[in-house]
Amino acid sequence: MTEDILLKTGIVKFYSIASGYGFILDDETGSDIFVHSNQLKESNLNELNKDNKVIFKLEKKGNKFCASDIRLL
Repeated sequence: MTEDILLKTGIVKFYSIASGYGFILDDETGSDIFVHSNQLKESNLNELNKDNKVIFKLEKKGNKFCASDIRLL
């Protein structure tokens, strides 16, 4: 269950299509935010490329953070 949702911007640090996950560098905090291929599919994206500028929802699930509703800027 999602506890909090915050809107953030960042830059794709890494994304591997083969592995199905990657990380976005949060502009505000400098933290790495996990992104999974399921979130890309739900966002109607096929892939993310290193250095893409994105806006996304930061979701806290338990004690972990992940990106969802990802949009290219």
